[in-house]
Amino acid sequence: MDSRAKLISILSHLRDNISTPSDIVMRTGLPRYEVLGAFHVLEALGIVSIVHSRSNYKLYILSETGKKILETLLNGGTIEDLLNLEKEPEENTLTPHSEGSDTIPNKISENIEETAQT
Repeated sequence: MDSRAKLISILSHLRDNISTPSDIVMRTGLPRYEVLGAFHVLEALGIVSIVHSRSNYKLYILSETGKKILETLLNGGTIEDLLNLEKEPEENTLTPHSEGSDTIPNKISENIEETAQT
C-alpha cells in the first residue's frame, strides 16, 4: 500500500467516527508505528482533532479541513489541487470559499507556525 492509500485509509476511518489510533490500526491493518506517527502529523496540521484526552489515551475525529482533504483525495486530486482551488475561488465549484483567514491554506500555515513555536 502506498503512502497516499494509507493516508486515505486513515482519514476514511475517521470521517464519521471518533477513534483512537489503536482503532485505526485494527481497522486498517497498518503498522502501529505508522498510524501513531501519522496522527502526530495530522494533529499538528489540524487535519484531525482531539475530542478527549486522558494521559496517553486520546480520541480523535476528522476536522472540517480533514474532510475537505479526504474528499479531494478520494476524487483523485492532491492536496496541492485543493490549495490551488482555494487560491482561485471563481473556478472552485466543489467547495464554497469564504474570504478571510478560514481558508485551508491559511489554517495549515497557522498550525505549522504554532507547531514550530512549541
